[in-house]
Amino acid sequence: MKKIFKFLSSNIKILKYLLVAVVFLVAMFASREHNLQTRIKNTITIKELKKEIDYYQTKSKQNQERLQELKSDTNDLEKFARERYRMHAPNEDVYVVDYE
Repeated sequence: MKKIFKFLSSNIKILKYLLVAVVFLVAMFASREHNLQTRIKNTITIKELKKEIDYYQTKSKQNQERLQELKSDTNDLEKFARERYRMHAPNEDVYVVDYE
């Protein structure tokens, strides 16, 4: 028993640091809002959302360029309407072929 008290008294600084580390780890895993697991999930979600933002910004830029093309060229606009919305002139027939 004396050996244990002698060991504890001689290594009190190490025990203090160990106790602080244990309390910190318990706090990190026990807290609901600020634990390590929630932080990792939030970091992953943020990365996914940034990728999604980049995708939609690129898509928006492509759509803006396409809109400018359609506004500037009436032949291109007519071609777009025919292909996309299957529009046709009153005196012509249109045959739709799907490859699906």
